[in-house]
Amino acid sequence: MKPSLLSRRRSRPAAPAAPAPLLPPNPPVHGPWPEDSFGDAAAQVVSFFGEEGIDLAGTRLADIGCGDGVMDLGVFQRARPSLLVGFDIAPVDMATLAARAAHRGVATDLPDGLRFETCGPDHLPVPDDTFDHIFSWSAFEHVLQPVAVLKDVRRVLRPGGTLMIQLWPFYHSKHGSHLWDWFPEGFGQLLHDPFEVERRVLAEPEKGPGWTNELLGAFRELNRITLDDLHRALLHAGFEVVKLELLSECMHIPPELAHLPLSLLAVSGVKLLAVPR
Repeated sequence: MKPSLLSRRRSRPAAPAAPAPLLPPNPPVHGPWPEDSFGDAAAQVVSFFGEEGIDLAGTRLADIGCGDGVMDLGVFQRARPSLLVGFDIAPVDMATLAARAAHRGVATDLPDGLRFETCGPDHLPVPDDTFDHIFSWSAFEHVLQPVAVLKDVRRVLRPGGTLMIQLWPFYHSKHGSHLWDWFPEGFGQLLHDPFEVERRVLAEPEKGPGWTNELLGAFRELNRITLDDLHRALLHAGFEVVKLELLSECMHIPPELAHLPLSLLAVSGVKLLAVPR
């Protein structure tokens, strides 16, 4: 995978949220239907807006970092917007998406209002004030230029619109390496230098070398953003946060990491709503 603005969503362990744990956002893409992307994660997007009285029906939506597109299909079916555009630097494989939809009994002809477009590293190819609301799920840990990206998101968001960001996992958290198959105990990215991490991964390829190399590529491109970094980027881009949910879990902290701030280790992720200032 190329280092890039946006990254394809991929398999991950459970991302817990208070009071009950979240289901993992994305099961493996080569296996059966990604139930979480289509089901739980899509439902969380709709409900996170809905809890604030924001009805997505009939609105114009965008997803920043849409990955394989499965989640957008789930959001479209639940929210019934007039338009939902999924953006990513890599094109969505429409044949695979349609096949997965058919496997679950969903119409193979995707809805007319659901589209997917490729974008540049910091530019969305649409005019100003195009969308009523925008969301991004498990993509911003891969964004190389968060301020530039958020400024362009601000450009295409209509006045009075809302941005939802879910970021999981943060780099310094237990599963922040994205390599949980090799480091199930967690914190592998902090306990080992990058060369040792890659050596261990390549010595035990999971699901074939192609999948292993894709995950290693994702590991190399992680931007190591923190919650405070994300907040600063939002402020610089002209947003203010109006709703915040921290994602965390019970964990054992290795003695080697006891000196690090607990806010780095314990904040696994975040869901937030932001509005233009």
